[in-house]
Amino acid sequence: MLILFIAPAGLFRDGVARLLGDVVDGAEVKCADYTLSPFDSGHTVDVLVLDGDYLPEALTTASVSRHGAPNLPVLALLTSVDPQTVEQFISAGVAGHLGKSESANALVSALRLLAAGGRHLPSDMRLSASTTASTAASTAPTPATAGTASTDTLPRSANAADPNSDFLTPRQLQVLALAARGDSNKSIARQLNITEGTVKVHLYTVYKALKVGSRGQASVAAARLQKIGDVQLHHALDGQLSISRLLTYTAPTRFPSGHVLFHKDDRSDALYYMVRGTVMLEEIGIEVGQGTILGEIGLFSPDHRRTCTARCKSECELLVVSATDAMRLYYQDPEFATFLIHLITRRLEADKLRTKR
Repeated sequence: MLILFIAPAGLFRDGVARLLGDVVDGAEVKCADYTLSPFDSGHTVDVLVLDGDYLPEALTTASVSRHGAPNLPVLALLTSVDPQTVEQFISAGVAGHLGKSESANALVSALRLLAAGGRHLPSDMRLSASTTASTAASTAPTPATAGTASTDTLPRSANAADPNSDFLTPRQLQVLALAARGDSNKSIARQLNITEGTVKVHLYTVYKALKVGSRGQASVAAARLQKIGDVQLHHALDGQLSISRLLTYTAPTRFPSGHVLFHKDDRSDALYYMVRGTVMLEEIGIEVGQGTILGEIGLFSPDHRRTCTARCKSECELLVVSATDAMRLYYQDPEFATFLIHLITRRLEADKLRTKR
């Protein structure tokens, strides 16, 4: 993983660069100041870290990165964490925000989450968002009472915390869910089989319904909407989750034909995602190919042992994720957790059917 840290030269930049190199396994850290564009460094950057205290320069760099590399994870380090500043960074395409008073472990967790396609807010803002959502759930008027002077107490629906989402269509909720996840208009259009123009129309309607003026503000609002979480979980249950997007922080590893990834009863120490090739699961005689996850059952079995032997039937290219990173991703990303549980259930049911035969 190549991390580019952009900040004015000095003790802070040198110290953070050394910290990043020490705490992030396999990381190479390059430094630059704000006179250099991330794309002028001559390197293919995996994660961009900005000193967010230099606000105008950091916002400009973030905007350039968003247009030049829309999927590049960006983390802003901030001395003073306030909603207005964070919102500016979100609008510029920054997905990660971390207070400079946070620990090294918090820095590692933020980078892992960003590289996996997630978003990271400072801990005090996450608490604030949770408190706001709880307050909204207890005080927001229902559609039946909104705009009236009645003081009667009426039963609230399960979506009482989502007053504005009641005016969104299912398609608009889908568009918002994908936009909040960081997908571009082009990606949203492709996934939903609609045009980019239609995506823009839906987003315009969403902004009006949520009373926001930007994609960043809509993403913040979406984090508090129960319906958006429901849409994202349905995507996972339907197998529509892009696992490769979640595992982009891991470089592909090539294995020759005949290589054994793991033997039956081996300790389960990693999760595998098939980028290319074919793997044979020998004890059950099943071949798996591109887009398949391997090794997930062993992570959750009581003794954490492999249930069969996996041998490369052809030359293979796989993403290998340590058991620790896989479990961290499981706890951090509800979509990934739902997808993984659904996958394990389907495979156990398939094994049960084979046993009956």
